[in-house]
Amino acid sequence: MHKQKRASAASGRVLPFIQDGDYFFEKGIKAYNRRDLYTAKKMFERAVTFQPEEPSFLCQLASTLAEIGEYEESNKYLLNALEQSGSDLSECHFFLANNFAHLGMYSDAEEHARLYIAIDPDGEFVDDTQELLDLISLETGSKSSNLPLSTEEELIKLHDEARQSIERGDLPLAQQQLKEIITNHPKFWAAYNNLALTHFYKSEFDEAMDVLQDVLDKNPGNLNALCNLAIFLFHLGMDEPGGKLVERLKTVHPMHPEHRYKLGNTFGLLEEHLYANKWLQSLRKSSFVYDPVTTHMLAVSYYALGQKDLSVKTWKKVIDLDPESHVAPFYLEKAQSDELTITGGDYQYRIPTNNQNKPKKDRQVKAMEHIQQVRKGLEKNKITHLILLRGNKNEEAYETLRDFCLRKEESLFVKEIAATIMLEHQPEKAVELQHDDARVEVNAPSEVISMALDVLLFVKEMGSALDEHVLFYWAEAIKFAETTGERIFDNQKAIAAAIDHLARKQKGRSTQKSVAEQYGITVSVLSLRIKKLIGWVNRNV
Repeated sequence: MHKQKRASAASGRVLPFIQDGDYFFEKGIKAYNRRDLYTAKKMFERAVTFQPEEPSFLCQLASTLAEIGEYEESNKYLLNALEQSGSDLSECHFFLANNFAHLGMYSDAEEHARLYIAIDPDGEFVDDTQELLDLISLETGSKSSNLPLSTEEELIKLHDEARQSIERGDLPLAQQQLKEIITNHPKFWAAYNNLALTHFYKSEFDEAMDVLQDVLDKNPGNLNALCNLAIFLFHLGMDEPGGKLVERLKTVHPMHPEHRYKLGNTFGLLEEHLYANKWLQSLRKSSFVYDPVTTHMLAVSYYALGQKDLSVKTWKKVIDLDPESHVAPFYLEKAQSDELTITGGDYQYRIPTNNQNKPKKDRQVKAMEHIQQVRKGLEKNKITHLILLRGNKNEEAYETLRDFCLRKEESLFVKEIAATIMLEHQPEKAVELQHDDARVEVNAPSEVISMALDVLLFVKEMGSALDEHVLFYWAEAIKFAETTGERIFDNQKAIAAAIDHLARKQKGRSTQKSVAEQYGITVSVLSLRIKKLIGWVNRNV
């Protein structure tokens, strides 16, 4: 180079330094070969800027984007390359298949995998493509219906717009966008999961659970839905069903990095640090190794497991990957001075706030308060008052009960209890209920409610307070019996013990063995009632 400069000076000529697409492409290839993928990405992007219609530039940029986890952006360039070259670049279909598989869009992945094999049956990636098809079959359990190729790019764009709406905090708009995607593409599961998240962020817990149940009904085993469900259950204080689901997730061994990431993130948020570390470590040979968020989560899991040196080393790597962020420096300083106490919230890539991680007990109390607000009419004083009126078979008590039945502001459930007690007192006399804007005549007491009132009285006699927790499970037991026709109130001791045990679990510790002994029943009989009641309570989960 030095000799070239002297030669040009001697001849009096100035040699121009030409920077074109080929120049940046070559620099990108060099960066790619030394695994400096972010530099390679920049170089390939500049090459495409100079020559936007060169398919080889587009493909190489797409390949690099895929390796650093930017699958949707990669697909845009691959589709562009196909458009520029017609169907000559069969490998574009192979790369698209892999990208869609990473995104969980298995029907699209399968379509492009089969297109690649059809176009180039002796191609370089045929064996890899067949393996990918086998993996898709394992992940889904069945073949998915394909989307027309012409809709893929538009679907990616719409979903990305919805996710951006979530990130901006515009949840109503995100819900509208996601519902539209689901209407047009009913097997695009990612939209369902994000819709569930928007409901959850808005404290629309029932709606969030309904969406997840819809996913799992249509696509059983959907890992993202199961992970979200586990997080929702624990956030709502439903530790027992949440714990069972977590144990189920511990037996899952996904092959795709996206699913391993989801498991690592979920276990971290749920403070299952050993399993979080296991799955986050498994991503070190994937494109996630270049992701600062994933690397931060790995550092958190190391620290939670007492591996301080590894956590410090890993946070230093986060700083290299994302030098402008303040997250890693914050955690690094706290870790080096032994001032960190890891909770699930620390797996989020942000500097924690003082109230970021509320104790589980607080979450349970908050969740139960929410449940009580949703199921109006179960206030302790009303039910207790009704039980007292049941024991006073006089005209004054009857008039008070009739007043309950005619109040518009009371819930239908409370009115049905009052009507049953009235008909127990005077079975020959029909009772009128105010329901919406009409009056309904009831001629016979509800057998289920009568038996349920006996059970509630039995719980009280066993020394338990008729608080909001007892009343919640008691009311759900009534709905279960009325809806399914199952006679769970026939064994009074068993269902009373189940209600009492579940209520105690919400307030602190309780064992099935101790409750079974107190009520004079076997653990197996108690366990059966608990499982039925929990299954009903979580019917929309």
